[in-house]
Amino acid sequence: MHSDLIGKIEKARYYANEPERVVFTQLTATFRGGNNGHTITLIEDRWLCDCAAFRLHGTCAHTMAMQKLLAPMLSEAARADVPLTLQSDLISMIEKSRHYIHEPERVCFSSLQARFRGSNNDHTVTLSDESWLCDCTTFRLHQTCAHTMALQRILRVMLSDAALQPANALIESTMVSALT
Repeated sequence: MHSDLIGKIEKARYYANEPERVVFTQLTATFRGGNNGHTITLIEDRWLCDCAAFRLHGTCAHTMAMQKLLAPMLSEAARADVPLTLQSDLISMIEKSRHYIHEPERVCFSSLQARFRGSNNDHTVTLSDESWLCDCTTFRLHQTCAHTMALQRILRVMLSDAALQPANALIESTMVSALT
């Protein structure tokens, strides 16, 4: 194994304990609600969900739960609550979101783009079609880096098995043990 990758694995562990280094600029995820799966999107600090409650109120239990689950990795605008006029269906929605935040496995990211504040520079990290991409030099050389490994660790229960797999077979066994 390349000695520089061993250092990157250690750095990934360090970064994973500091999720505030990450700011999602966009994401798409499936949220398994109580009855159906819903597609949730964050674009330009604006949440969207395909559920009926979101269409009616501009927010829903799914987006509220995502705001809480991802809070340290969201901009202030993406964390902001939507002003609500309390009605009985909204109280139920808030209660449901409180329940959902304890079940992050209901979420599965299909794509994301984030700014990652590394030790030396900021980097753009992307997940698309279950494949990672980072604009750092280590990723260009090894198809993995501390930034992607840290996000895999932070989002572990919200990623597909394929998105958790290392891209480079040379480091696969070490990655598996390092991420567990």
